Formats: sequence, structure tokens, C-alpha cells
Amino acid sequence: MDEKEMNGMENMDPDTIIFEDDDGNEYEFAVRDYFFYNGAEYALLTEVGQEADENGEECIVCKVKTSEGADGEEEEEFVLVEDETLAEKLIEIANTRIADDEEI
Repeated sequence: MDEKEMNGMENMDPDTIIFEDDDGNEYEFAVRDYFFYNGAEYALLTEVGQEADENGEECIVCKVKTSEGADGEEEEEFVLVEDETLAEKLIEIANTRIADDEEI
């Protein structure tokens, strides 16, 4: 699934995001972590219900864009990071943060 397929998102709860592809298929992701890199906010997401293999869970990274909704509440939009080099760096940062949290 690439970014072009991830249009139309909705939040089920603050930690779960639903992406819908061009064919109407829905994919549910859980937010594992939020973090900042070079002044921008990002989120590390894992697909809900996906079994981890010997390499661990497959993760994606999205840039978090905030805006004010019609009701005046802050809304978040999750945009898939297209640059593979940047995405790999961000996943590395997020995985390091998660590993550090697990050691505490």
C-alpha cells in the first residue's frame, strides 16, 4: 500500500487510525509513538491485527499535520512519508525511543 492509496482517513480513537485505499479497502493502524525530528512531528504506526514475524512488526511513519476543525477542535492528519531514506531514519529513531522506554 503506498501513499496514493491512503486517502480519506478517520480516527476511531486517539490511538487508532483508519486509512482507506482507492478501492475502499480499510486498513487499521495503531499509533505506537509520536516524536519530533527537524522541527516536524511524526507518528510511528503499526497495522492492527498484523502478526509480528522474526523481523518484528512492520511499521510505517507518517508526518502529523495539525489544523483547526470546523468545531474549533485541533485535528490531526497523518501523511505517509514518501522519501524512503527519511522514512528509514525516522523508523530508526522511533525504534530507538521504544527500546529506551522498554528498558526503564
